[in-house]
Amino acid sequence: MELSRADRDMMHGVIDMHLHAHPCLLERPFDEIECAEQARAAGYRGLVLKSIYVPNADRVELVRKVVPGIDLFGSIVLNHPVGGLNPEALSAAIGFGVKVVWLPTVHAAHHQRHFGMPTYPWQTALGLERTRTKAEPLSLLDAEGELKPEVVEIIALCKQADLVLGTGHVSLDEVMAVLRESRRIGYERVVITHVGWHATDWPVEAMTAMLALGCTFEFTVNPLMPNRQQASPKDFANRIRAVGVENCVASTDLGQHDNAHPIEGFRMWLRILVAHGFSAADIDVMARRNPARLLGLPALA
Repeated sequence: MELSRADRDMMHGVIDMHLHAHPCLLERPFDEIECAEQARAAGYRGLVLKSIYVPNADRVELVRKVVPGIDLFGSIVLNHPVGGLNPEALSAAIGFGVKVVWLPTVHAAHHQRHFGMPTYPWQTALGLERTRTKAEPLSLLDAEGELKPEVVEIIALCKQADLVLGTGHVSLDEVMAVLRESRRIGYERVVITHVGWHATDWPVEAMTAMLALGCTFEFTVNPLMPNRQQASPKDFANRIRAVGVENCVASTDLGQHDNAHPIEGFRMWLRILVAHGFSAADIDVMARRNPARLLGLPALA
């Protein structure tokens, strides 16, 4: 992908903390090796590769050998295929070098209230939709509104292993409960996932309450895309200013056929931020310094 000199300078050293690629149960236009090669060529410092259904830190270990010269991080999403809210699955992923954990996304109860339970063409073709046991939506809270013990254990594991914990597609009450427990144990790497997306469209008042407990807000370009939510860039810019650039990361959540290529999408997102008054220093904080801090990478001069 050819970038102008100005765009290459703007994107040099960025880290995209939210990128989807093959292998995946959903169709993706490229695989993790291709993404890593293209990001390295564009001057990225690093990528977090996200797989919705399976841990990928083991294969990312192999991708690093194929594509040296860029920092690559694997992740785990606590959806049903890994046992849902499963500390044992997380423990195993830690052994493989996982760096980012997401709480439930497509199998979260809050997600399913918005969109329903996802199904896939291969399930229909094999008749699995009719035969499989229906999976229950995943909630972080018990009947009394308290965090389930396994969630408390997951947060503790994230602290012990210096992992980043993304809030996924859970509800506002669940996010607040996670932040309160994180504050109680002194864990400071909770990232509020893609603020402003359909199911995670938190009002500024709620974001202020989250910030008081300690968190970082992730703003992705995906909801701004024309084939997606068509969210307002001005609204996103206002929310970033409301909570402070120093508390935000910019990433993409791209990797879909109907969206921009992730590199072009990141370029567009950074240009959108510049057009809405954010400085080069602001971009540096959101696209380089904060992601590096969260991922435990040394700060660059």
